[in-house]
Parts: sequence; C-alpha cells; structure tokens
Amino acid sequence: MIIDQTPTQPAIAYALGRQVGGAVQRNLLRRRLRELLKAKAHKVLPGFYLIGAASGATKLSFVDLGNQVDSLLERCAQKASKQATK
Repeated sequence: MIIDQTPTQPAIAYALGRQVGGAVQRNLLRRRLRELLKAKAHKVLPGFYLIGAASGATKLSFVDLGNQVDSLLERCAQKASKQATK
C-alpha cells in the first residue's frame, strides 16, 4: 500500500466519544464543526486532521465554538510553520 504524503486538501475526521454526550448531541456537534470548518476553509492548510472535543463542547454557543475552532486552526498553522522551518 502506498500512502500519499503530500495531501493537496485537508482531510478532517472527528473523534467525539460518549463523554461529549449522547448520539444526538455528538452528531449535532459534528455538524456544527463541519459548518464552521467549511466557512473557515481558507484557514485550513492541506493535511490530515483529527478533531476531538471536551465534554462541555456541546454547551458552547455557535460563536464560542467558532472562536475555539479559530484558536485551533491558529495553533495548527503555527505548528506547520515550525515544522516547515526544520
């Protein structure tokens, strides 16, 4: 098997365990995260992402969740730039 090490677009997966809430809450959170990431697609660098959430994530407003996603994307960009300089 050959795995492509140079993705041209982001591949995003979600790991939302039962500690986040029931199936309905997890699916709602997953849909909200997808919409936020679709709206912020210009900030998402090509690569592989696995997004998890803490148990309080389902209680966040859409705006607060968006702020958390912005912070996450900023940290990912910083890590990517550090790795690129190595």
